[in-house]
Amino acid sequence: MNFSEALDIISNIIPECTSKEYDGIMVKKLEASNTLDEGRTTNQTHIAISGEQMNMFPYLMADGYFKCNYDDRDEQLKKYFITQIPLYIYKNNISYLSAGEESGILFDENERRCVRASIVRSRRKEQADQVQLSLTTIDDQAFVMFRKMLHTGDYLVLLKHKEKLFYDCIGIKAADETNGEYHLSSLNNKFYKLPTNTKVDIKELVEIRDSKIEKRDFTIQELGTILFEMYSNAEDKMKVASIHIFGIKYGKNIIEKEFRAPEIIKAAGLNESYSTELQKALNIYRCLNKNLYGISISDGDEQKKEEKVSGARKTGAENILLYGVPGAGKSHEIKTKYCSDEKYMERVVFHPDYMYSDFVGQILPRVEKDESGNDKLKYVFTPGPFTKMLKKAESDPGNYYYLVIEELNRGNAPAIFGEIFQLLDRKDEDEFPADEVGESEYGISNYEVAKEVYDDETHLVRIPSNMYILATMNTADQNVFTLDTAFQRRWNMRQIENRFDKSDHSKDIIVGTKVNWGAFATVINDMVIDINVDMASSEDKRLGTYFAKKKELEVNRFPEKVLKYLWDDAFKMDKTAIFNENCKSLEEVVVTYETATADKLSAVLRLSVYEKMLSKMQQNNTENIEN
Repeated sequence: MNFSEALDIISNIIPECTSKEYDGIMVKKLEASNTLDEGRTTNQTHIAISGEQMNMFPYLMADGYFKCNYDDRDEQLKKYFITQIPLYIYKNNISYLSAGEESGILFDENERRCVRASIVRSRRKEQADQVQLSLTTIDDQAFVMFRKMLHTGDYLVLLKHKEKLFYDCIGIKAADETNGEYHLSSLNNKFYKLPTNTKVDIKELVEIRDSKIEKRDFTIQELGTILFEMYSNAEDKMKVASIHIFGIKYGKNIIEKEFRAPEIIKAAGLNESYSTELQKALNIYRCLNKNLYGISISDGDEQKKEEKVSGARKTGAENILLYGVPGAGKSHEIKTKYCSDEKYMERVVFHPDYMYSDFVGQILPRVEKDESGNDKLKYVFTPGPFTKMLKKAESDPGNYYYLVIEELNRGNAPAIFGEIFQLLDRKDEDEFPADEVGESEYGISNYEVAKEVYDDETHLVRIPSNMYILATMNTADQNVFTLDTAFQRRWNMRQIENRFDKSDHSKDIIVGTKVNWGAFATVINDMVIDINVDMASSEDKRLGTYFAKKKELEVNRFPEKVLKYLWDDAFKMDKTAIFNENCKSLEEVVVTYETATADKLSAVLRLSVYEKMLSKMQQNNTENIEN
């Protein structure tokens, strides 16, 4: 069984997993010794992984570093050579394992959480090597809680992210290991890998956190869960100190939400006397926050910012304009070729009323409470999608970010971009160093954007080399703004061909007819060009490959979606070129089509047009057989 076949089995049982995201697969059916079930008879708390599955994880070769022979038991290796790897657990999977009950594990807005789990490469005397996954004493508590939901016979599925040192961690109940012909048991104790390489920088392994967890607004119950975890994991002599640390770390959230210390202590299930200790911590936070004694508090944002910026920035991002007929698959091209992860995307649609202030940002009124608790009106800069994406790309140099503009020419693009227009000139490899390729060649001054992105209003604004701008537009679209030459030359233009022969969708039969979608659209498109040969916008009247999706080929949808378009737009100047003379109005077209008992297309189209479609189908079938 190859990697793709193995992943097909995974994806049919776990639909969220797709082939484009992973390059490593490991499935392990859990023995009793692999679980944390109460009443188990073994002292083992780790998950033992042996054979080829050990290659799923990085490990260190330690020969010569310790005063022990290779043949000796490697107690020193077990003690010192421990790596913590990032595992992503998912809210939906946790709900499934807990049968919908409250798990106590917190998740961010993406409904996933990065946890750290320990791995040890164990070289055992007179026994086969193994990897030991999980050390409950130092693993993230969320991962330990996840493990407690798995029982003997259940499956642990680990999927390594493609060319990255990150893993998705999925639990499947024993009763659900089969979906039709697909069986997880066929993958048990096997390792599948694509021939890719993962460059690992030691800095990636030093500290792996999901910072979004710490920055979000928490409920009292969530804060109680966090406090309970901190208190439970603290050494005996440090338990009170853990409450103090909690109060300082989360003081901003607690004070802004006006939560009371006794409420949080109660939610954590701790003795109510600890309310006093938490209140002390909150008072310390207030003093530090106001710098009353020459000591200030920081949430570490600046340090994190410096750490991120110091890393290698990805380069080569471009401004790319995808154009083609409506439904040709421009948006699909963005999703499949450039980026499908919404975390790295910001999508906006231009329209006639869309303005610079919507795109870049604007100053808006906001009501906030002052130190006395009174409402105070303030005017603050509210960033638009361009500025938001600029900030994300600037602060995370190791990833590409994508600003996607749909229907670019349906708004006044030069006016919407304003002075940002200057930033579209990108540095290329012919004139600039490799580490600058893709960055704006010229910077601009913009007080509000610079303050938002760089926290320095004097900083020149530039598009970083890891930020793509992707735009789509319909060719020769009518009743919209034109793009001048100066604007267009700053984009790499790429036409999306309207290729029915490359789409399986073209073979779908239009319900109630003998004609498939590809033959129908091809004949219509040829007629559009022939009839409107002198019109500049004739190309844009054509039907794109995905103009009508499969569900829209049904009887109750096709006339409203496709035939209406042909009547009102593509053939509005000469409806008799395509429609039967008996159809005097759009209403008659729709009713005749829906009520026809024979071939529905033959009931509304001219006979010559209908026969061309049948002939095109026959021609396509012949070509497919020959090929």
